[in-house]
Amino acid sequence: MVSTILISIAGFFALIIIIGIFIPSKYRFIRTTTIDADRRKVFNTIDDLTTWKEWSAWSKNKDPKIEITYGEKTSGYGASMQWKGGTMGKGEITITQTEPYQTIHINAIFNKGVFKMEFTFIIEAVNDKSVDVSWVVTGKTKRGGFAKLLGRFLPKMMGRDMETALKILKHYSEGTLA
Repeated sequence: MVSTILISIAGFFALIIIIGIFIPSKYRFIRTTTIDADRRKVFNTIDDLTTWKEWSAWSKNKDPKIEITYGEKTSGYGASMQWKGGTMGKGEITITQTEPYQTIHINAIFNKGVFKMEFTFIIEAVNDKSVDVSWVVTGKTKRGGFAKLLGRFLPKMMGRDMETALKILKHYSEGTLA
């Protein structure tokens, strides 16, 4: 009986490892929204990491136990933010490149480097008063097996937080945040 259970458990873990071998380690997903606000305002809001607590998942609203700290710079190239929370875990983001009023590239590290990814925010004018903001996430899982399997669920898990964040960013930038 005990040997059957141990063999079953070993078989389960072996299956995860085997499945993980065939799952691509690279991933990419995107969420987009239209914001009725000036392109500069939207860019500056995303580029200033101190505003992220107002509109992103890394906030007291999402994780009441979260502790956020900032690097020497809080906006532009080299700006960084670290967090540690109950729900959100531990991680950090660093702005690695910006094209004013067009794109912001951010390196993100989650859970001690198990997931390293790049966020790219693309801001494109729709007309004189509106912009499309696309949040592109690309990355590669560091380990095989379970991490690669978990990486397949990132678009769904993170996607909800991204959609919520973009919705709040929209209201924040439009001045309609209640």
